[in-house]
Amino acid sequence: MTNRRVRHVALVAMIALMGCSQAPGTPATTTSPPETPSPTSVDTRGGAPQPAAPAVPNIPTLGPTTNGWVAVAVDADQDRGDIYLVRPGEDARRLEVAGSDAADEACPAWSPDGTRLLFGRFTGSADTTSGDAELVIVPVGPDGAVGAPTTIGLDGFGALDSLEPHPCGTWAPDGRWVALRGPGEVWVVDTQTGAIRRLPDLRPIDLEWRPGTDELAIAGDMGTNRAADWLSTPVSVYSVSTDKLHQLGSVVAGNLTWSPDGSTLAYEGGDDSRAGLWLVDADGANERLLVADLGKAIHGIGPVWSPTGDRIAYQRLDGTSAEGHEVVLVSVADGTETVIEPPKIDGWYPYSVAWSPDGTTLLYTAWTGVGDGVIAVPADTPSDVTVLTDLDPVLGYKEHRWVPIQMWGRQPG
Repeated sequence: MTNRRVRHVALVAMIALMGCSQAPGTPATTTSPPETPSPTSVDTRGGAPQPAAPAVPNIPTLGPTTNGWVAVAVDADQDRGDIYLVRPGEDARRLEVAGSDAADEACPAWSPDGTRLLFGRFTGSADTTSGDAELVIVPVGPDGAVGAPTTIGLDGFGALDSLEPHPCGTWAPDGRWVALRGPGEVWVVDTQTGAIRRLPDLRPIDLEWRPGTDELAIAGDMGTNRAADWLSTPVSVYSVSTDKLHQLGSVVAGNLTWSPDGSTLAYEGGDDSRAGLWLVDADGANERLLVADLGKAIHGIGPVWSPTGDRIAYQRLDGTSAEGHEVVLVSVADGTETVIEPPKIDGWYPYSVAWSPDGTTLLYTAWTGVGDGVIAVPADTPSDVTVLTDLDPVLGYKEHRWVPIQMWGRQPG
């Protein structure tokens, strides 16, 4: 199954019953970026000029509303991917942005307030690490109307050996900063100014912004090429406001996920054994074991904490085939587990799993014996499966980091 694709596809999604709006009475803090920022590179190793540290943002709390879109990257041909907007009951529409016809586009991610769509663009060959990489940010209205794009050049961006060079960004909670995995380093991009900060000597498996803060947790080591084993590493935390990195206590992890209130980190190993699922306080204290044995997984994005805070989802091989996975929901309160077997509609197996913004529904990028798709699975009634699209989703391999937090992007009411 791992060789069924010449190139893999990226997906970020949300359905018509999910999205979010700004909390009542909370002032807006997100500012749309300028159309033509001039990027500058900032090297945190020293010697290069450092920008003035921004103030810690006042980040609003967001809640669910209706009228969401699905953003999907699909293969247009052997050399290019395109971004499509999809909503149940409507035809898929291509996101037509200047420059798209000559570029390979992937990894769409909705901004926290749901008004902008971020994706990565690459104009070189998918078989090499040479070419021009860009981040593109496009305003998208509730009706799907697209505004003028902002393009941020990523000079020097590439990929580790045998990994595709698409930039796959993860939005910070303030809707301004974006983190992405660069060639052996983490890049943190200011979408308002185009300034770039580089955190060297890192090849992380997982990047996760801590909710309500400007802090980015960094974990795991992918190795120097695709053939290398994934390894756990000490968890580092980067603060945008201080421009500094520090280790999170003695925590060592490969995959991680924050609780929705930002008080607790859940993590697992990045190795094949994965060990257990652990919890630790945000200051690195009070480590405790939640699940002793996670089994083995060859797909997926690690544990994903529910927006309601009460459950964590992970996936594992179900033992029925070489690649068939099932989803497990873990109660944070007591560690009890509920297994969701692969939905029986044509035997859907998950490549990756994320939560809806209100925590009621799981989103699978999934495969069957006859094709791939995206399905919505209610967490408490998992037999009520809805097939959202049969456009090919990302398959959960090593090429990209698939911004799992934004897979169910938010749409303003």
